[in-house]
Amino acid sequence: MAHGAHSPGFHPHLPGAGHRWLGKLIGASMWFFIMYRVREDGGKVFMGKHPFLHHGDEHDSHH
Repeated sequence: MAHGAHSPGFHPHLPGAGHRWLGKLIGASMWFFIMYRVREDGGKVFMGKHPFLHHGDEHDSHH
């Protein structure tokens, strides 16, 4: 192959400044949303503290 000739195959282009900014914005908003949900529902989801799992266990006399 001659000097300066392009090889066949996939040659991706670098993203523009607008696409990089948009990617950072979307990524940051995703993490802000995840952290918000962890703050709101973290105990229920990650620690297994579901309020409906133990409802009435100590007063269950319907055997």
